[in-house]
Amino acid sequence: MVNAFLITLFSSVQARRQRVIFGLLKRRLTVSTEYWGLRYNLLTYVGLFPHLDQQVFNQRITQFVEQGLLIEIGTDTNQFLLTEKGLAAKQACQAQHYQIKYMTLATQPLSNVRDFQQAFWLANQVVSESSYQNKRYYPLQVDLQTKNLVKRWYQKMYKRDIISEWVTSITEFLQQLPPITANQLAATWVGHQIPGFNLEQLGLPTSWTEIDFYLWELDLFAYWQQYLSQKQDDKQALGILWELTQRQSFLSPSIRTTVQQISQGTSMTIISQQRHLKIGTVREHLLTAAIRLPKQDFPYDLFLTTYVVTYLQSHLVGNIDEWQFADVRTSNDPLEFFLFRLYEIYLTKRGERP
Repeated sequence: MVNAFLITLFSSVQARRQRVIFGLLKRRLTVSTEYWGLRYNLLTYVGLFPHLDQQVFNQRITQFVEQGLLIEIGTDTNQFLLTEKGLAAKQACQAQHYQIKYMTLATQPLSNVRDFQQAFWLANQVVSESSYQNKRYYPLQVDLQTKNLVKRWYQKMYKRDIISEWVTSITEFLQQLPPITANQLAATWVGHQIPGFNLEQLGLPTSWTEIDFYLWELDLFAYWQQYLSQKQDDKQALGILWELTQRQSFLSPSIRTTVQQISQGTSMTIISQQRHLKIGTVREHLLTAAIRLPKQDFPYDLFLTTYVVTYLQSHLVGNIDEWQFADVRTSNDPLEFFLFRLYEIYLTKRGERP
């Protein structure tokens, strides 16, 4: 199914780079990778398959070409377009397999969703066994960091009415889902003398595979993340556990500081000097923030002045994906590329896509 899922990440109207798609899925990110992820509208999938093997991925792309599903555009860029046959395969895959509904970059990094999912699974088992005063059971196997996190959480929580809190919090969320979906999700959880159902036992579509099951669960936990993030004053046991799992920042503290300083009128040069950062790093911070933040939350007007926009508009026409920096470059000043890329990001955020 990973193979089938990969075809859905390509387009019949926009040539896409395989290295970018691999970097997004693997979470090997550069500013360039994130920019093209924005252009492809694929930032939702950052870190979706952290263990994806590059050789296997490349082999699958080669197979797509050999099968007539993809056609390579150019000779040096590894850009691919879906053929008519490929578009039909993409549409068939989307009709037969799970389609992500809730995961978006604007909610939480996928690493946080996955951490919350793992911590919940173990904590739910612990609470369930505790409700039966059972101390002799085989705990779910999760990574050591998550295991220690849940252990510390439970040591602080067990004196409270944790069972009542736990049931209330879970019930509140499950009521946000269609009843069938809520029952299916709850049936996957391990508890006292309950092993948890697998894909075949849940009554999910027969065309689904283990990858569909993985995406379905992860997507529902992403939705749960959104729900909990809107209840940040919730200090019940589940809300506290969720907060503990939010270890990956949407923007790093350093990037946030850069954006704040720029918004307050501090120049890139001064920021570089005060914080001992390379000026190129400051520019990268700003581009990363522009890519990840909603348009209204980034100070574009400080850089995209009337003069800059007029100049770029007069030299750049057609599809943004085909624009060349060489067409607007006038010197060796790296600031020119920063403004060029920021303008592309701004237009993309404004909705200009192929």
